Amino acid sequence: MKIIVLSITPYKEKDGIVNAISENESLTFLARGIKDPKSKNAALNNVLTVADIELMDGNFAHPILKSSKPLFSPLKVDMDAKYLASLMTIDEMMLNLFPEEEKQTMFPYLEKAVESLKNTNDWLMTLLQFMAHAVRIGGFQLEVNRCVLCGRTNNIVTFSFNDGGFICEDCYQPEMERDLTKEQMILLRKIVNCPDYRLKSSDYKNEDLLLLFDKFTHYIEEAFGYHFKNMRLLIDSK
Repeated sequence: MKIIVLSITPYKEKDGIVNAISENESLTFLARGIKDPKSKNAALNNVLTVADIELMDGNFAHPILKSSKPLFSPLKVDMDAKYLASLMTIDEMMLNLFPEEEKQTMFPYLEKAVESLKNTNDWLMTLLQFMAHAVRIGGFQLEVNRCVLCGRTNNIVTFSFNDGGFICEDCYQPEMERDLTKEQMILLRKIVNCPDYRLKSSDYKNEDLLLLFDKFTHYIEEAFGYHFKNMRLLIDSK
């Protein structure tokens, strides 16, 4: 069974209780020796590690790890502050934005996000695309293809996070947000519509990406009712 590790709770001296998701469910299991660097299970002692595991029943409240084969590790030699903070932010979203029974729906987007972050070191675009997937899967889809109020596809004049999407000139009201440029709205549409992580920060203005990152952060906090705890690490390292 292929899993992604989300958290590890210490148990006894060298064991750990692992919270993870597979492609079909959230699961919790006991991993013996996970805190021992010499253990065959030591690789699972890092959040966002992808592994192939086999579980077995035992005299414990949770299933027990029988075997594990690491498939992908987020660890690398040159882990700077932005990279580490990005990993922590992604894991924080997974742990806190979704109910246990829904976390597995993020499995493919989480797996690709961690791979993209490690392979490209493009923390800003990776996080923006992961946030867009989280918003959609969480039931707060942003409308970026037509007016969110009337469905009109032309004469779009603004994007309103408060209203959840594009607004056309006929539906626009003076009290609505109007603080994104045309280029920023086009970029936002690309991010929300992108099914994978192929967009690159280097193709766009950094100030536009940072603005959208701040917008997405506030939108997620309001929509999900959760306040980020690791975001300060990213802000301080920008």
